[in-house]
Amino acid sequence: MAPFKLYLLGAPQLEIDGETVSVDTRKAIALLAYIVMTAAEGGDRFAYGHTRDALAALLWPELDQSRARAALRRTLSPLRQAVEKRVLDVTRDTIGIRSDAALWVDAVEFRRLLAQAGAHDHGDDGVCPACQALLEQAVALYRDDFMAGFNLRDAPDFDEWQYFESEQLQRALADALEQLAHTYSLAGNFERAIAVAHRHLALDPLAEKAHRSLMEIYAWSGQRNMAVRQYRECVRILEEELGVPP
Repeated sequence: MAPFKLYLLGAPQLEIDGETVSVDTRKAIALLAYIVMTAAEGGDRFAYGHTRDALAALLWPELDQSRARAALRRTLSPLRQAVEKRVLDVTRDTIGIRSDAALWVDAVEFRRLLAQAGAHDHGDDGVCPACQALLEQAVALYRDDFMAGFNLRDAPDFDEWQYFESEQLQRALADALEQLAHTYSLAGNFERAIAVAHRHLALDPLAEKAHRSLMEIYAWSGQRNMAVRQYRECVRILEEELGVPP
């Protein structure tokens, strides 16, 4: 078990050896989250860091370079004390995550599990048992949207990055839920399929694809009335929200 755990699917939370650690400032949380997520892009290992100038400009855009770098140093100090030198790779010009960091991040693990399941081509027959287990582990990690309830009003570029990161993760969750619902349906496990389809639909009540999937599962399970009811619900929502038919 990694001694350092960072939870970003939901409200940000840092744990060290199973104990929740309080990070002094929102900027410190933002700094750690940004470095971790960008360093892990494209895989589950931490690859690279960022220049101090780039991080300072991202988090303190209203300050000149000298004052922004000074603010970054002040923010970095308590963060380094919290995660020690086993996580952060800090030089005079750059800040990153050590390639051998004993750090587990739920959002990084979520992507790793989905990538592993996605490497196996299953066609239209549902996913194999091994990949089903990977997808189930991934969706179980998704407690809430990325950094839910967190924002930096004075750092619009960071907020934009956070928004698009959240959108990508939510789309990945929707795809995983769709695959699981289809797989459960093919196996005749309609109760689980319906539960997963409802979770998929809750992500975006305007998604016709999610409504259609739930209608199909109801029909396959012999619940024709529920399928018709779901269709009518789809019609109602699209009419109220968009003024269009399905």
